[in-house]
Amino acid sequence: MREFQEKVVVPALRQLQPIPRELVGGPRGFMVQIARDNSHNSLCYEMRLSFALTIGATFERNLRLWLSLDRADLRPMIERADRRSLFKHVAEVKGSTAALMIKIADITELWELVSTARHGDGPAAIRLRALNPGLWSHQDVNTQVHYDRVGLRAYAMRVQDSDIERYFDATIDFWDNVNRM
Repeated sequence: MREFQEKVVVPALRQLQPIPRELVGGPRGFMVQIARDNSHNSLCYEMRLSFALTIGATFERNLRLWLSLDRADLRPMIERADRRSLFKHVAEVKGSTAALMIKIADITELWELVSTARHGDGPAAIRLRALNPGLWSHQDVNTQVHYDRVGLRAYAMRVQDSDIERYFDATIDFWDNVNRM
């Protein structure tokens, strides 16, 4: 994960920076420039969402493998466990100390983000909004209400660089801590 973060994610985030709202369209607000700027910003935020999906999927896949390797008898249960149950399996398989080392809030948020990105609006998007309303802070209240009503909540979220960093920190810290056990 560190290598992915350092060699891929950080350079890409530096390269593709969103254009601040006040600068979209240039000094004269030309429609063509507004369209280009909005397309650029869409690409920037889609890339950030893709990185979050990769972090979440990689962590979950490796967590299931790691738990299954130690307890082959629990493998079928671990393979079918929902994400929330995986935390319980960490405690069962590795002990309660390992379970305490999980940055549960950040990993739970990451998993809700992954579900929202994959499935669109629904229960995960609602839970995600409760966990991190900042993903929608670029919208005014009226726009948020409208997007929620027409089912565009999932399409309007914007993952920030600080979110990506928290997700990396949570997953890397988990593996660092359990490797020391």
